[in-house]
Amino acid sequence: MNRRILLEWPDLGLKATAELADDKNKELCDDLWNALPLDSIMNNAVITDGSMYCWLPLLSFAPIHYKERIDQAPIGRLRYSQGTGNKLIVQYAPCYEDVNGTVLGGVIPEDIEVVKKVGEKARESIFMSKKELHIRVSRVGDDSNQEPKKPSVIRPENCSPEVTDLVDRILEKALEATKAEPEENKLARTGKVAGVGSCGQYFSTWEFVYSLSRDLSMYTLYPISHMCHTTDMDVRSLETVYLETEPGYTGVLGSYGLKQLREFSKEIRALIAKHTLTRDEFQCVVDAFTLYTNQVAAWAYFYYPWGIGTACFRFADEYKTYEAK
Repeated sequence: MNRRILLEWPDLGLKATAELADDKNKELCDDLWNALPLDSIMNNAVITDGSMYCWLPLLSFAPIHYKERIDQAPIGRLRYSQGTGNKLIVQYAPCYEDVNGTVLGGVIPEDIEVVKKVGEKARESIFMSKKELHIRVSRVGDDSNQEPKKPSVIRPENCSPEVTDLVDRILEKALEATKAEPEENKLARTGKVAGVGSCGQYFSTWEFVYSLSRDLSMYTLYPISHMCHTTDMDVRSLETVYLETEPGYTGVLGSYGLKQLREFSKEIRALIAKHTLTRDEFQCVVDAFTLYTNQVAAWAYFYYPWGIGTACFRFADEYKTYEAK
């Protein structure tokens, strides 16, 4: 029998039970199961439509055995995206992308109407109200008041005190960001970072914080973490890849207001400069930084003013209706 998880939206007083796809992607389901309970902020798709999702405070590198086309998936489908922030995705309406999504499970039939209601609230929130919609994910039958697990990474034996201390501090900030928007994100999006933004405006800075934090977390740090877990590259080569790709993001993000992100980056680069990190220590540090950056990106995504896009409706009839091909 497949395991069941509970999805709760305390801001709405709603919850739904879902069954994991243990028979299709067991290792992936194990990764989620072992990380529960956890909290996050609910976001909504701004392109695919019909899906809401949250960045989870965990990293999965599990092999994926089964996917299905998103535009052919049933309402209530649970998906998981490792490469775009480690997102848990809940489909609450038809979706319109002909790409394959990793199957994590599905909401039980009795609770489909619940996720439809939550989905509408999530879409309203992301485009219009910006009213925060939090989610708690736990195992069915567990104490609902249980504290969420602290994000964790694989720690090597005999890890140096310097690495241990840095990883602990990064993960503590990652945990804080599962519960509330980091103050630095808020300052950047409300124009309270002095001197950045041409012509006295701060929208351009806001856009850069969103797009750069997204690309740093999804398309830079996670691939490096993935290489640590799935290749036999030596630590000095991995460090070289890191130093070639990461500083271009964190330097400017710090200038635009995300100073904590930049400080963690500086500490990591200082460790690399010593040429003393073991491969396992490097992996541990990068995994922790990826977890933290995912949460930063989740908040940048949530508060980005997607509602501006409602001025760009398609009026031509031939572009209004999606047809799967």
